[in-house]
Amino acid sequence: MGEKIEHVFPVAYIDYEYVNSLEDKAYLNLIVNFASQICIDTKRLCFYTIKNELSNCEKRFVEIVYERLPEVAVDLIEGVLKSDIAVFSPALNQVLYVPAKTKVFLIEGKGVNVYPLISEGDKVSEDTKIFYVVTNKLEVRTVRAEVSGIAIYIGDVVESEEAPQKMLCIVVSEANVRRLPQCS
Repeated sequence: MGEKIEHVFPVAYIDYEYVNSLEDKAYLNLIVNFASQICIDTKRLCFYTIKNELSNCEKRFVEIVYERLPEVAVDLIEGVLKSDIAVFSPALNQVLYVPAKTKVFLIEGKGVNVYPLISEGDKVSEDTKIFYVVTNKLEVRTVRAEVSGIAIYIGDVVESEEAPQKMLCIVVSEANVRRLPQCS
């Protein structure tokens, strides 16, 4: 199979077929790492890294720049995923697999400084503290979840340097998340 994934930070993967269907190839080459791929084995319910393009893989995923996952994979108007995604959580040593068309809930923290209080893979319920936010007046506020589910993404929103810091948390229903270990 593949080799063990060794990461400290979460890694986002997007469906290979979906990436190849997108138009802006020049932009994709900047945000997609085609050399880093995983395969999800839907029969054994596990994942493994792929070493070459010829690998026989049912569900192939390519790594995408983590902070770019929401703009590429989330339909903000419909509030659903445009593609299957997989997020590797190093803390859990597993992949969180979520299929396309899954309803997503976006939680945003915005301020001088924003600190996440949860990690990818954590269960959240209504009123769970998601972010601490430091305001311009140096007050500390919390941003709480208004939904229940699993946090599948927590990352910075990339904007201009003058803008306040923004972080985004994506939560989906627990029923739509498959927690997959590495294949042995």
